[in-house]
Amino acid sequence: MGKIVVIGDKYTVTLFKLLGTEAEEVSDPSIVDEIIRKYSKREDVDLVLLTQDLYQPAREKVEEVLKSMNKPIVSIIPSPFSEMKPLDVRKMIMQALGFG
Repeated sequence: MGKIVVIGDKYTVTLFKLLGTEAEEVSDPSIVDEIIRKYSKREDVDLVLLTQDLYQPAREKVEEVLKSMNKPIVSIIPSPFSEMKPLDVRKMIMQALGFG
């Protein structure tokens, strides 16, 4: 299995670094797409965790990058600054199956 990389705020990055994960602190959402491209070129990275507070402002740019990538998998995670919403499990399952 390849490496996991976290892209996020200083608190999230610090936590994941303490766990031994490679992490990059980003404060400007406009460069998130460039950072994801950088990690997509590395063969040893299989999963990129991106904090929601960085993803939301750069959503369109990030989605364009993700369309052209097969690897790594990019997953959005909450951060201390993210808004908490209840999960719609049915919607998540439908999206995973390609119906949403």
